[in-house]
Amino acid sequence: MANVENGPADSKKAGTRVFKKSSPNGKITVYLGKRDFIDYITHSDPIDGVILVDPEYLKERRVFTHILAAFRYGREDLDVLGLTFRKDLFLSSAQVYPHDKDKEKPLTRLQERLVKKLGSNAFPFFFEVKCYSS
Repeated sequence: MANVENGPADSKKAGTRVFKKSSPNGKITVYLGKRDFIDYITHSDPIDGVILVDPEYLKERRVFTHILAAFRYGREDLDVLGLTFRKDLFLSSAQVYPHDKDKEKPLTRLQERLVKKLGSNAFPFFFEVKCYSS
């Protein structure tokens, strides 16, 4: 439906959806472009995002990102009965803070935009799930 005052709706620039998850105290926040990643058998979607940290809170501590894949089986309506038909598989881990300049990869468009917007305390991370892992 067109908005008469601002012109047609499709002329508006579409925004990028970003998923945000913060620690309970708000000192560490993770930003992801998507929550679901697909395994195509020959390859999997890359996992990229940005972590925003409060360096004063962390002091000398390090921050790691972990990939945890959830294998679901059975029907979802059975989860209500207190039974979980899910198996968690740990895949990978990487240090994000303090930032290691030697392991730096080119930033994705999403990471560039988030780092620019969030400032100097934002650190990108990137995972590629190996074919033998999926």
